[in-house]
Amino acid sequence: MGGFKQFLFRAAAVMTAGLGFTLTTAAVAHAAGPQPVPASELSKATSAAGSPTALGLLSKAAPAAAKAATKLADTRPVYALNPAFVRDASAPVATFWYAATTATRGTERLTVYTAPDAKGTWQPVNVATGDTEARMFTAARGGLVFTEPQIGAWYALTGDRIRPLNQSATQSIGTAPITVAAYQELVATRYADKLPGSAYSDNGTAGGYDTTAAVSTTNHNLAVPAAAAGIALLVATAFVIRRRRTA
Repeated sequence: MGGFKQFLFRAAAVMTAGLGFTLTTAAVAHAAGPQPVPASELSKATSAAGSPTALGLLSKAAPAAAKAATKLADTRPVYALNPAFVRDASAPVATFWYAATTATRGTERLTVYTAPDAKGTWQPVNVATGDTEARMFTAARGGLVFTEPQIGAWYALTGDRIRPLNQSATQSIGTAPITVAAYQELVATRYADKLPGSAYSDNGTAGGYDTTAAVSTTNHNLAVPAAAAGIALLVATAFVIRRRRTA
């Protein structure tokens, strides 16, 4: 696995520990889906996506449309593959990672990433070009959207079935939906020996992520460090590294 992909896997492993609100998985033990993000929290995320800080980031991301009005669309919770699921099929498949709000500025389509800081206050942590998350949610047709960031794959979880949403996901599991159990066997094969605490993790890299390795990208994003103190460190760090385009 590439350095950036492995780093994101490690980030997902401890992401929720730094959030200001708790998305407990206790209530969904032995269930495929994660605990939903409350609507009240997503409303706060939307407000953060329209904050002066976020608007400043959007202006930098789309300088040609600096004078255009910004329009925000729905805010969506994005989940990532849960390392606990890699170890244990009874754990939720995915855990909350960040909230994505699609923004239109002139002719530009962008996405604002937000996350709560240690006090539970939602903050903008990055702006990316494009609307990948919005497109994945449309393709999911009501299913829970989650990503396997190690390979840039996006999936929809509906009941006990996982369906591919993009080319990387199709290459991963095939064109037809598979069961949660089959997916767990797949990711266990891929990552069980690379989780934090493994020999692979302890050999001098962080979860397989070589901090000295260069990161290649095919997407032109604005890389923005988290400005507010207390923002979940791994969210900020993950998004400082440019997002990889998913077709």
